[in-house]
Amino acid sequence: MDRAIFMGTCLLGIGAALAVFYPLGARRRAVIPSSVWWVCLGMGVVVFIYGLAHSTAPSFEPRITAVGKAYDHVEVQQGRDTHYGFRLVPDGSGEPVDIETSIILPGWARPEVFNGRTFRVVYLQSNTRALKNEAIDIEILAGRDAGFHDSVDARPFGAWLAIPIGAALGAFGYFGLRYKKSDRLSETSDGDHSEP
Repeated sequence: MDRAIFMGTCLLGIGAALAVFYPLGARRRAVIPSSVWWVCLGMGVVVFIYGLAHSTAPSFEPRITAVGKAYDHVEVQQGRDTHYGFRLVPDGSGEPVDIETSIILPGWARPEVFNGRTFRVVYLQSNTRALKNEAIDIEILAGRDAGFHDSVDARPFGAWLAIPIGAALGAFGYFGLRYKKSDRLSETSDGDHSEP
């Protein structure tokens, strides 16, 4: 997933959590048990990692399915991010297509085993995305590692939504645990002032 989109979705989720957390007020937050904050934090982390592992930036681009042989595997480093590329020569008279993907394929560290394997690839036909012609579904049909299959979700209302939801739950739990002590002190001091 593109770093800017990833950061934007995270900030969206954290913003939503803060929009609920602060209006609750210290008095109401103080009565919430610590276990609830821990559950929110844990669920947030799990949901966030699920979304990150199973999705890519959402897209309305056309999805093209092609079957052909793969050649010229490369590993591309962009800052801290790594993605992979290969040339797909479709069966029949199709023109070769340069494919990029974040899906880690078997044998990625040894490009020589890549050449000649038959793939079925579903890719987003676009040169404007961070990954050009991004493969979102890859199945190895023949050659080494035949039967391997992996995919990421690029639907506009798909698994990527787990990223902001997980960030919101995780942030809500984190801030609840962080402010738990001060919320209790605030509730105690408010209770002392209310007594005659």
